[in-house]
Amino acid sequence: MFSQQKGGAAIGPKSPHRPWKLYIWLFLLLLTAIDLAVLLDIRTDGGGRPYRFMLWNFFLAWISAGTAAALDGVCALRQTPARTVLLPLCGLVWLFFYPNAAYLLTDLLHVFKNYAFDPQTRFWSDIAFWHHLLPMLLAALIGLLIAGVSLFSVQRLVASAYGAAAGGIFAAAALLLASFGIYMGRFVRWNSWDVVSNPLMLMRDMRALLGDPSWVRHLLMFGGGVFVITGGLYAVLILFGKMSAEVRSGER
Repeated sequence: MFSQQKGGAAIGPKSPHRPWKLYIWLFLLLLTAIDLAVLLDIRTDGGGRPYRFMLWNFFLAWISAGTAAALDGVCALRQTPARTVLLPLCGLVWLFFYPNAAYLLTDLLHVFKNYAFDPQTRFWSDIAFWHHLLPMLLAALIGLLIAGVSLFSVQRLVASAYGAAAGGIFAAAALLLASFGIYMGRFVRWNSWDVVSNPLMLMRDMRALLGDPSWVRHLLMFGGGVFVITGGLYAVLILFGKMSAEVRSGER
C-alpha cells in the first residue's frame, strides 16, 4: 500500500532520515513531559488542578505519532500476510487519530475558562495569567508539530509507493479531513473511536449538519481557519526540509 517492492523487500524512505525523525520525536516527547509537569502544577483558588485533562489529550495526540512510526516499521517488512493486514490497519488508526494532535490548538480556550480575569483591568500584567497561557500555548504548538511531523512521515510513504503527486494529494486530503474532525470534536463532541463504535450517530450528526446552513457556515469558517493554520505550518515544515536538504548537499 505505502511502499514498492523489489526482490520481496519493501522500499521505504531512505534510512539516513530515520535517526533525525527519531530525534524530533524524542525532543517533542521531552517538551510534552515538561509542559505537562507545568500544567499539572497549576492550581485553582480551591486547590484543584484544572489542566489534568491534558494528560488524556496529549495521549490521544501522540497516538498519531506512534502509528506513523508503526507504519514506517510495517513498510520496511517483506511482503507477508501479516504485513498485508497491519498496513491498512495502522493506516486507518493513524487517520482516525491524526486530528487529535492539532486539536490541542483548541484547548487554548480553557485558559479563559480557568483563569478568572476582569476585562476592565490590565489582567495581562498578572503573572498568573501567563502561567496559564504560556504552557497551554506550548501544548498547542506541540500538537501542531506532532501533526506536521506525523503527516510528513506518512506522506513520504505514500509518495514512495505512488509518486510525489499522490503524496501531495494525500497530505491535502488529510489536512482537510483533520480540520473537519477538529470541528466535530470541539463542537459536536465526536471522538475518534466513534467511527467504529457509533457510526449511526455520526451519520445522524452529518445529516443535521449539512441540513442547517448556519451550521455549515460555522463549519466552513472554523474549519477553514484551522486548515489555514495547519496547512500553512505544514508547508513551512516541507519548505524547511527542502532547504535543509539543499544545505546538506551543498556541504558535500
